[in-house]
Amino acid sequence: MAAILLVGTDAALLEGIAQALAAAGHQVLTAMSVAEASFVAAAAPPLLAVVDRALLTTMSDVHGLGLAPGGALVAFGDPATPIPGQVRRAVLAELRLPLERARLTALAAHVQSRAQTTGRDRVTPTTAEPRQGV
Repeated sequence: MAAILLVGTDAALLEGIAQALAAAGHQVLTAMSVAEASFVAAAAPPLLAVVDRALLTTMSDVHGLGLAPGGALVAFGDPATPIPGQVRRAVLAELRLPLERARLTALAAHVQSRAQTTGRDRVTPTTAEPRQGV
């Protein structure tokens, strides 16, 4: 199933969500900050990043999260917390966790299905050909 990155400061909440997603067959990684999430994503790009809104306020764009091709961003937390415009446009959904665990599981399955349908779930190695006459 899909690789999902959970990012937030509430360890108990992240653990509960991670258990629910793992029970659905997803591979779950967790991070406590955006910097840690970028480090984790560099090693294994997630298909879905679920990030606390409070942490999204410090971001200027989502490229630092290192999502896999076809990946998506989901925000959770206090809806009164503003998200910068460029980041807001990249958010697929805003959830109230842990109340909407089932919706998160359904979103993860949908994003994975979308990536498979479009062929973005396949990583094709690029072969570098030697450059002639440089």
